[in-house]
Amino acid sequence: MKISTFGIALAAAALMQLIAFADTTDSIIINGTPAVGENFTVTVKIESDSDIGYLNSSLEYDDSVIEFTGGDAWGGGGLITLYSFPGEDSGVIDCVLNFTAVGEGDSSITLTNGYVFSTDGSVLAQPASSASVHVEGTAEDTPPDTNDSADVPDDTSAYENVPTDPTESEAVDDTTDIPQQTQLQQPVVQGYLIGLTCTAGELSPEFSYDTFEYTVNADSSCETADLNATAAAFSDTVTISGGGELDYGENILTATVTAEDGTVNTYTVKVIRAKDENGNKSDKNNSSKKDSTEDRYKKLLNPALAIILITLIVALFIVINWTMKLGKKKKK
Repeated sequence: MKISTFGIALAAAALMQLIAFADTTDSIIINGTPAVGENFTVTVKIESDSDIGYLNSSLEYDDSVIEFTGGDAWGGGGLITLYSFPGEDSGVIDCVLNFTAVGEGDSSITLTNGYVFSTDGSVLAQPASSASVHVEGTAEDTPPDTNDSADVPDDTSAYENVPTDPTESEAVDDTTDIPQQTQLQQPVVQGYLIGLTCTAGELSPEFSYDTFEYTVNADSSCETADLNATAAAFSDTVTISGGGELDYGENILTATVTAEDGTVNTYTVKVIRAKDENGNKSDKNNSSKKDSTEDRYKKLLNPALAIILITLIVALFIVINWTMKLGKKKKK
C-alpha cells in the first residue's frame, strides 16, 4: 500500500510539472495587412501561469518583403534577437516589433532558438510560434482599367450569391494556414550573427546573416581594425581573430560562430588599407637618413678603434720587453 501511494505521488508530481510547462504559451499577432511602403507592428505574446523573468529568442522573416525598424530586439537582414520583459502583469510579455513593408508578397515570421525564463532563471518554455504576413502592392502597381468590362453584359444577378457564399469564404480562410504549417517545419536557426560591424569602416555588401564575406576599404590613416559581432542566440559563442594593427593592402579578419549543436559559420572581413605614397616616401627617406648616419659613425669609429688597438699592442710589447730586462738584471 505504501509503494502504491508513493508511485501515485510521483506520477502526480510529474503531471504537475508537465501542466506547469504547458501553461506557458506563445503567439505572434500581426496587426493589419500592409501595402508596400507602409509600417505595421508585430506582437509576440507570451502568457504563463508563473512569473516570467524575460524572453530571449530569435525571430526569422523574409527581408525582401518586410524590414525590421525597431522594438524590443536588435539585428536585421532577416534575423533579429528578441529580449523582452513582462509589464505590470508578471505572467504576460507583449513584445511589440515595428516593421516596414518593402516588397510585395508573403513573409513567414517565426520564433526560433529561444527560451522563456522564470524569475529564478529556470526555463518555462521554448517558443516556436509562426505567422504569415501578406504585403500588397502600391496603388502605382495596380494595372489601369482597360474598359474591357464594357463588353460584358450588365447582369448583376449572376453575381448576387458570390460574396455571401459561405463555402467559398471558408476556402479562402483555409489558405492562410498553409504558409504557417510549412514554416513550422523549418529547422531552428543556430550559429549565425545578427550584427557585424568593423571599426575601420562600413561593410560591403551590407550585412546580412546569410552573407559570409565582406570588404572594408580603409584610409591610409587607419592603423587598426576590430570586429564587433552579435550572435543570434545567447547560447552561441563567437570567436574573433585577425584584429589589431593594419598593414598596407589586404588584412583578413574573421568572426566564427559556434552553436550548441556544433553548427559553425565563419564571417570573413577583408580590410583593404590604402597606401600613402607620401608616407611611404618619408619612411624611405628616414630609413636612408638612418643608414647614412650609421655609415658616418662607422667611418669615425673605425679609425679610432684601429688607433686604440695599435696603442694596446705597443703598450703590451713595451711591458713584455721591460719584464724581460728586469729578469736579466736579477740573474746578474
